[in-house]
Amino acid sequence: DVTMAGRIAVALLLVVAIICTSDAKVGSRPKKSATDELRAKAVRFAQSGDCESSVKTYERLIDVGKGVVPEDYNNMGVCHQMLGHLAEAREVFAAGLAKFYHSEKLHNNMGMLLEDMAKGEWMAGRSEDEATTMLSAEANMHLTMALRLNVASLWDKHSASIPKLRRIELGKKTVAIFYRERGVETLGEAAWGPGVVDDEAGPPDADREATVHMARHLVKLGFNVELYANVAEREYGLDRHGVNWRPFYAIHGMLPPMWNASHVLWPKLPTEKLPDVFVAVGNSQAAHLYNSTVYDSKNLTKPASYLWVRGVSPNPYALTEVYARPLHGVIAHNAFHNRTLPDAVGGCVRLSPDGVEQAPPHVVRQGANSRRRFVFAGLATAGLEVVLDEWARIREALLAHNATAPDPILEVIGAFPPSLRQRFEGYQWFSKLTQRVEAKLLDLKGLGVRDLGDAPRKRVAKSLSSAGFFLYPASSNDVSTPYLAKAMLMGSVPITSAHALSSLPEACGRFDLGPAGGGGEGRLDAS
Repeated sequence: DVTMAGRIAVALLLVVAIICTSDAKVGSRPKKSATDELRAKAVRFAQSGDCESSVKTYERLIDVGKGVVPEDYNNMGVCHQMLGHLAEAREVFAAGLAKFYHSEKLHNNMGMLLEDMAKGEWMAGRSEDEATTMLSAEANMHLTMALRLNVASLWDKHSASIPKLRRIELGKKTVAIFYRERGVETLGEAAWGPGVVDDEAGPPDADREATVHMARHLVKLGFNVELYANVAEREYGLDRHGVNWRPFYAIHGMLPPMWNASHVLWPKLPTEKLPDVFVAVGNSQAAHLYNSTVYDSKNLTKPASYLWVRGVSPNPYALTEVYARPLHGVIAHNAFHNRTLPDAVGGCVRLSPDGVEQAPPHVVRQGANSRRRFVFAGLATAGLEVVLDEWARIREALLAHNATAPDPILEVIGAFPPSLRQRFEGYQWFSKLTQRVEAKLLDLKGLGVRDLGDAPRKRVAKSLSSAGFFLYPASSNDVSTPYLAKAMLMGSVPITSAHALSSLPEACGRFDLGPAGGGGEGRLDAS
């Protein structure tokens, strides 16, 4: 049958064509380049902990020249750091930035390396040395650039979803508040907004609450206020208090152009109107976002920039005279907090003591403060173990004094928040402290001790307003004790260590029934 034979022939030709095509695809598959093979080998060495072999392999890779990417310089520099070769790591990061100046990761790692080197000089007592100052200045420059690259990248990806900035009531001054913790938040994680801050079922967060309450009170004083943070998209825009919430990367639209001798970054002028005042909360790099010479060349007025330090500065060696020069001020909690800051910024410090908000759910409640109820509200590192060790004796003394009264109760709040665990994760001393404290909390459960953990705002208010005494035997250099201020306003009497190197003497004054520092002049009689 000629027709059938023809069909079979066509089918065979199709099969042969498919096979040939498949073979051609396999044959045309590109082989791994020498660069790719060396990179894979270097990564395997690094993953196995052999940083020395990894460094040598990366050196060979970079010598090849073709196909080198920023990650190669980054990984090689990190391996040098792991080996303790800080000078070599610095050279590698610098070489990488010479080729890939727009690499956020290279700027970030270079900045952190220089920051560590400056810290070493500072710890060695060479804080006033010119070399230390220059290390700190260069570290801050790279970390600020990394932040700029980060917000620029996110702006390019997500700017379409950001509502257009419309400032109400022309003629008002505008305050932009920037809240982004360095190296902590990522998009999709830890997103928050006014709903989170005002949720009475959520745990308190002193830094966020202080930032939001300041923003709201500035609105009441007649300012336009914009809060740039890791805001959930559903909460973009004006809240009921008049604060305009925007994602932190929206600040890119208001930042100045940047360029240097060899690289041009964002040569256009800001696309949105500049604020009059810029406040960076707890982020020393963000405070320098408006530090640019472009204003002089374009006859523009840059915002008055402030750094709001929310705790003991983790890198006081970075707060140099060079750093402080472009700032209009550094905001601190109190006089003790001011004393913890370097002398270089002392002349521009503004004090802003802790306040207590009176809008729901942060209202101060007046309850029946019981003399048999005690509360410890704070981190486990602030003397909680001392309280737990003494609790059985305190309880026995109270029962002996009046056996018919209600049993004594001790409530523990916020001992191990996620931020504390994250900060000291991997430290042996913290692991042991956690084990001891958690075991004692469990053992004392039958003796009136209640571990409330990260209790919601409503439960915290109930505990503070019903406690007769606030126990806080801290030996740490706390600059702020927001629970303490609220407890005192709710009628709870403080019994603290009155630690001289803390803000406790300022916060409690003569109302503290704890050990009297300096002879106890002017203290209230504990009876």
